[in-house]
Amino acid sequence: MSELPLVEVAYRTIREKLLNAEFLPGSLFSENELAQQLNMSRTPIRDAIRLLEQEGFVETLTKKGIRVNSIDINELFDMFDLLTALYLFALQVVEQYDEPVDLQTMERYLNQMIAASERKQFREYYESGLSMMRTFLESIHNEVILKTFDLYRDKIIFYIVSHRSYNNPSRPYTGKKSYNDIYMHLRERDYTAAKKALLDAKWYVRDEIVRTGRIQNP
Repeated sequence: MSELPLVEVAYRTIREKLLNAEFLPGSLFSENELAQQLNMSRTPIRDAIRLLEQEGFVETLTKKGIRVNSIDINELFDMFDLLTALYLFALQVVEQYDEPVDLQTMERYLNQMIAASERKQFREYYESGLSMMRTFLESIHNEVILKTFDLYRDKIIFYIVSHRSYNNPSRPYTGKKSYNDIYMHLRERDYTAAKKALLDAKWYVRDEIVRTGRIQNP
């Protein structure tokens, strides 16, 4: 049995289900259902739900249950804009101060991303891409930037995996080319090309989401 407090077990388990798109935006579930699934009382479930509400994943509706929050595409775009700004700042610092980049770890995450695309593993695919970019951010040793990145990473995964699961589960994994381009330019120390690749990746993702349709309540 886990040594973690029950509320932490409940929180982590429900959060994993959300990140794996087992609960899609707009779907409803109850404390009783979760308590039965996790074999625990409703008290730790209720406390776990409060934590997830604070993170913006779910909302408790009086006499209706717990609803998974719908995806606000504009908020998602704002997150992409923020992360791109962090990447571009890090790129500027790396170029200006000749900071070393952990290309070996970036390549490992890139290969994981490619392998996940072959297995059609949505979450692993996007997590690997974001982990690759977090490795790049680590190059400038700015803890505030890393904490900011971590604050939004899981929410982006939730949004994107849910979007893909709900709208286009069979769509090809074409985004890996953008990550490969970014990696190759960094390896070649071609920072002008890396900047262009970062901006192109942002606009590609935005266009892809618009083209495949917005997530709405089922």
